[in-house]
Amino acid sequence: WGSYDHERNTIAGSIREQRLSHALLLAGPDGAGKRHFANCITAALWCRNLASDGSACGECADCLQVASGAHSGYFVIKVEEGKRDISVEAVRVLIEKLTITQYDGRAKVAIVDPADSLNVNGVNALLKTIEEPTPGSHLLLVSNRPQALVPTLRSRCQRLAIAAPARAEALAWLRAACAGKFADEALGQALDLASGAPLRARELLDSNGLAIRADWARSLLDLANGRGEPVPIADDINKTDPQGWVQWLYAWLTGLLRQRVASGGDPSLRSLAQRLPAELFDRYLAEVQTALERVHGAADKKLVIESLLIGWVALLARAGRAAQNPGT
Repeated sequence: WGSYDHERNTIAGSIREQRLSHALLLAGPDGAGKRHFANCITAALWCRNLASDGSACGECADCLQVASGAHSGYFVIKVEEGKRDISVEAVRVLIEKLTITQYDGRAKVAIVDPADSLNVNGVNALLKTIEEPTPGSHLLLVSNRPQALVPTLRSRCQRLAIAAPARAEALAWLRAACAGKFADEALGQALDLASGAPLRARELLDSNGLAIRADWARSLLDLANGRGEPVPIADDINKTDPQGWVQWLYAWLTGLLRQRVASGGDPSLRSLAQRLPAELFDRYLAEVQTALERVHGAADKKLVIESLLIGWVALLARAGRAAQNPGT
């Protein structure tokens, strides 16, 4: 169950009293442990040796089958390779499986991950089974972006907020998980980039993510100083992690905004932040927020990145003109 005491107690009590909601929405930042928590709920529904706190033992046959993804009452649907969303066909197959009663009458669980990748038809199909559930069936919707789900779907789910753990706890977990491969400074940097989410931080460390993001920062600073071209930079980013770049860009810009009033820190970043008029900066930040939605949807990711980089260059150019003509 990790460190999710409140959510654990809520779910454990519901399972003991056999009143677990048919539809749960597990919402929180990427890497905070939502998928792990969904598996914990699933295992707890079937475990034959529950602990006193309601958590699964992790050792019985049912727990081991859940861990391997081989349990007969356990189903997961994701975005298929090469596709941009979860198709209505996949949802219909899932619903059909949920309607078949287990031979032993026990629960059936379906995990939709990420739920914000459902297309319109898939959402409509899922709403029907939520409104008319098969007894003993449970839907666990996992989402980094619950605001992207249609209100009719959100409102029909019991929401569990899965937040990142306290920093000290996350650092301790990272040290143990990485087994001394990285210095504490690198662990801290990864946690900062992952907004405190330890699983995401470990992904960044294992995939050379710190170096990649340092390159992204250098590219933006080069463009700010008249070096480099947006289109080839966008091409390189699109080949690595386009969605991650837009998320990183938003975090980097908000950090840059804080440099306006920060004491200490990087003098070059503070100078850059002070060059940018607040109104222009806020407008560009709003464009990045819009791009966060587009890059997770059906939009051409390379074009989204090109547009943002060209907008960054234009922002600096307008800032320069504003500095030269302060009265206009």
